[in-house]
Amino acid sequence: MDGDVFIDAGDTEPETLLRRVEADLRAGRQVWLHGGLFQTLAVRAGRRHHGHSWVVVSPRVGGEPHWLYRIRDVVASLLALLALAPVLAVIVLLVKRSSPGPVLYSTTVIGESGRPFTWYKFRSMRPLSPEEDERRRREKFRAFADRSSQPSGEGGQRPEHKVIDESRVTGIGRVLRRYSLDELPQLLNVLKGQMSLVGPRPCLPYEAELFPAWARRRFAVRPGLSGVWQVHGRGRVGFEEALAMDVCYVLTRSFRLDLRLIVQTVAVVLRGEGGR
Repeated sequence: MDGDVFIDAGDTEPETLLRRVEADLRAGRQVWLHGGLFQTLAVRAGRRHHGHSWVVVSPRVGGEPHWLYRIRDVVASLLALLALAPVLAVIVLLVKRSSPGPVLYSTTVIGESGRPFTWYKFRSMRPLSPEEDERRRREKFRAFADRSSQPSGEGGQRPEHKVIDESRVTGIGRVLRRYSLDELPQLLNVLKGQMSLVGPRPCLPYEAELFPAWARRRFAVRPGLSGVWQVHGRGRVGFEEALAMDVCYVLTRSFRLDLRLIVQTVAVVLRGEGGR
């Protein structure tokens, strides 16, 4: 491990830390991160060394060109849509029968380079009137603003404040949400080039506005149908630690990492972990 750099992430401000990591990577040094915002990821997906768990970030040598990721996404999303067509048809019928309203829920989210796009999901809740919908949006914004402004707790995380009216979730909606089946329409977003199979989770415009400056590195790649947060952080970590997972993915992105995350995602979905 000669030439490797070991950093206690809990002792350094995130922007300063990431600049140091990026400089070390450009110099060809492998970086080991322990504690702070990287602690959960280190425990769940890192390496053990000297009695601690570490996230290991290695310099990229060559790396796959971006167009290869796009070819992979197009082929995989087309095959998935064809293979899952019977399942999708059944879900469409069940959602239509669950309550009045559209089959698909759509909203505007922020993607690569900060560009907005329309994001699709199967509807899992009873629809609201325009006035009620606007009220709920304001409540979500206030809750997210409160969450992002609260001081970090142990491990650098902030508490989660999800604003979900459980009384509005339909019976089939609970199943769809538990096993992430409500997110299958995002294969259309992948096919359209707005998303990738793997990447940071899409965020709402007001969330992006409240991100700290260091977290905007997550917009360097397309958001993903799956990703580090979906596998290792879902339901376990707070606001800043989730962002750190996304940034860590951007720093370490590779075909091999994506394949591992896709396999792990399947296991997480089948177990129904972290269902909302």
